[in-house]
Amino acid sequence: MERRRQLLILLLVCLAAPAWPQAAEKKSDEKPPQQEAAPPSETPQNESAKPIPEVEDSSSGASKRNENVYINRIDTGFIKELNVRLGDNVTIADQPSIDRRNYASEHGRTETDVLYFKPSLIDRWHGSAFEDHRNSVFNARSFFQVGPVQPSHQNFYGGDVGGPVSHDTEIGVQFQQHKIRGMVNGNVLVPLPSERTPLATDPKLRAIVQRFLDAYPKELPNRTDFDPRALNTNSPQTINETGGTVWLDHRFTDRDHLAFSYAADHQFVNAFELVAGQNPDTDVGSQTGKLSLLHETPLGTWDSGFEFQRTRSLLVPEPNAVGANVRMGHNLEELGPTPEFPIDRAQNMFRAGTEVSKIHGAHHLVYGAEFFRWQLNGIETRNQRPVITFGSNSSGDLITNLRLGLPLQYEVSLGELSRGFRNSNWQFFFGDTWKATANLQLNLGLRYGIETAPHEVQNRVAIDYHCSCHEMGPLIGLAYKLPDDSVIRANYTLSYGQIYPVTYQQARFNPPSVIDYIVQNPNLVDPLANVTPGRTSLVLLDPHLVAPYANQYNFSWERTLFGKSHLKLGYIGSHTVKIPYQIVTNRAQPSLTATTDNVNDRRPDPRYYEVGRVINNGIAYLDAAQVVYDLPRARGLSLRITYTFGKAIDTGADYAFTAANADASRGRSQFEDDIWHDKKGLSDFDGTNYFLAQYAYQFPSPAAPLRRFLGGWELSGATLVKTGTPSTLYIGSDAPGFGNVDGSPSERPNILDPSILGMTINNPDTAPLILTRDKFSYITLGQKRGNLGRGTFRKDGIRNFNLALERLFHLPGNHDRTLGFRAEAFNAFNHPQFDEAQRNLTSPAFGKITNTLNDGRIFQLGFRFSF
Repeated sequence: MERRRQLLILLLVCLAAPAWPQAAEKKSDEKPPQQEAAPPSETPQNESAKPIPEVEDSSSGASKRNENVYINRIDTGFIKELNVRLGDNVTIADQPSIDRRNYASEHGRTETDVLYFKPSLIDRWHGSAFEDHRNSVFNARSFFQVGPVQPSHQNFYGGDVGGPVSHDTEIGVQFQQHKIRGMVNGNVLVPLPSERTPLATDPKLRAIVQRFLDAYPKELPNRTDFDPRALNTNSPQTINETGGTVWLDHRFTDRDHLAFSYAADHQFVNAFELVAGQNPDTDVGSQTGKLSLLHETPLGTWDSGFEFQRTRSLLVPEPNAVGANVRMGHNLEELGPTPEFPIDRAQNMFRAGTEVSKIHGAHHLVYGAEFFRWQLNGIETRNQRPVITFGSNSSGDLITNLRLGLPLQYEVSLGELSRGFRNSNWQFFFGDTWKATANLQLNLGLRYGIETAPHEVQNRVAIDYHCSCHEMGPLIGLAYKLPDDSVIRANYTLSYGQIYPVTYQQARFNPPSVIDYIVQNPNLVDPLANVTPGRTSLVLLDPHLVAPYANQYNFSWERTLFGKSHLKLGYIGSHTVKIPYQIVTNRAQPSLTATTDNVNDRRPDPRYYEVGRVINNGIAYLDAAQVVYDLPRARGLSLRITYTFGKAIDTGADYAFTAANADASRGRSQFEDDIWHDKKGLSDFDGTNYFLAQYAYQFPSPAAPLRRFLGGWELSGATLVKTGTPSTLYIGSDAPGFGNVDGSPSERPNILDPSILGMTINNPDTAPLILTRDKFSYITLGQKRGNLGRGTFRKDGIRNFNLALERLFHLPGNHDRTLGFRAEAFNAFNHPQFDEAQRNLTSPAFGKITNTLNDGRIFQLGFRFSF
């Protein structure tokens, strides 16, 4: 019966063309994306991802992510999740814009949004209403799921209306809401029945340990086929997303226009908790208002505008959290959430600018300036909720140490964490698009920016760096038409990123306002009993810290072929430098008598524990070749094929790196001497091969009388095949006999069998046969690091099909009134994309794959009424 249901769904469905357009939104004069598969991007300085997503578009070929992969929706968390799951999205920028920032555009990140937008020029009232519905009764189980798909549903609905209220004024309004109700299915490692009672004898300590053990589900492991402690379970999750926009256009004269828009979005996530306190609850909202004045002349335009944007982010642990972040080295599921929560952040941006665009003979000139003012207020933490780390050591394995209440390390921050930061930015630009000859066009430009260092309004903290004051970015491009009507293009631009607020605000964690304690082998009943008064950790911002920048260059040849089809061959490259990176110094020095007890005694500077230094140390490279073939609709068929072959490498930090929170720990070197990291390695998002086929076929209209019912249907699809992203192995313990005992859990093992290097670990059945412990060894006392490199293995790749069936029905009485129907299936053939294998050598689950990055097949129905 299940097989019949699957076949029925596949017969009903197929995908490719973009889903319902959001016609209600006030459109700006932004360029369309260079590549349809471009992932969503985040606006610089606005660190919260937009709560309301675009209507989900299956034409990218990507399946839905597995909901049990938590996304931190602030900072660059959304970009990083896409990079890990989908890999890089290499994109050719045919003509970069000098009036916008293009940092990371070669990775598919869109240009920064435009301040000015053109009037809508609507001469009649129009509108639409849409509804997309997804229900679990049509969905397939994910690979590891035990039992049937749990009940869930999603509804995404909204509408818009707009038109003239007088001969010179037009208004519009749009609203949409997305509601998700259902169960998240995932695998967690839980204690065995024999491991659910404390071994500690002290009543107070025993109570603490019992609280940790009680945070795990009472259900017993049910996936012992791949791990004796693996439990596949479900947890409810609720997501409410609401958004709306109003806009107004007013024409003073035929040449003078005023445009205004206001948008508000809000998202609330009552997060899933497969174990108590696993993820924070999220409450994010944003408001954006824009005002533009446009003056047109026969030779060009003059624009000026103002924007105000406010983003509010509140992420807090759920009520059942144990109060600390308890780390288990992947022997058991970590008890969370991670120590940067809670976050209570409010960020305001004020933006004003002017731009002139004019035509002077063969030259199209554009020049202007923009000013930004940022305000960041709120409370952010680093270990305000303690971090308790359990591990294996000479006294026993991790789970025994947990039951005894004997952690390896306890870290906590105490003090006042409320801060208010202010800083400014100026941007100046000039560009010239010059039609040099009938066949040659040159694109020349220069952009200059100044970004001041923030200051704290209450003088509670000092920022060590002064200014990123030399952001000089040239742009050079050409397009040349050859005698055979083919076109060659070449571009070079130097683009600057930014110093993220989450990067510089780490200064709030420094003394005297905040003291950070790190205690080795603590007594959990009174972990600060024997700490050295005044000793603390530090995070220092380099006095010469500046924004990162990328040298971006590409070359392409394109030509129209038979049947108006189009072929494009291109090379894309970049060299990004000065990426912020946090090096960790003042670690314990190696010793043949090293123990976890004497870690702090072996630190070079006895005044401090770890000292983190944020410097411009990251370097990244990208080189890729790309082929794009487009076949416009011919006899009902349209086709686009994209193939990319490339490589992305870096020295430990990429374009989305913030040098804070998870980035600070994930990117740290194995030992202090490796402050310049472990040389070059594959970037986290590197994927050698990328193939995307997007296709659509419109069925011919049959003869009457069937034409009314069968004509106009379109069957479409997208197929994505992609190499898996890199995976790095770690030891998972810093204790003697395992790690280098320097107080930092970042060690990698020694490789004893080099023949497995570079292998793809992509199958739960074969992964434990490749990653066996006898092929690795731990670090011996006195040894500083393991010899295994970064990204030496690959995760499972992507082989995904999305399918859709749609039709537009014209309603009687008015040809402009239509009803659209769309049925689509994501991951139509229910192919899993496996997550990386357990990467900690000390974990009992080492080498085993226990999760998927994508969800099972999802079926969705949509309707849209337009007039």
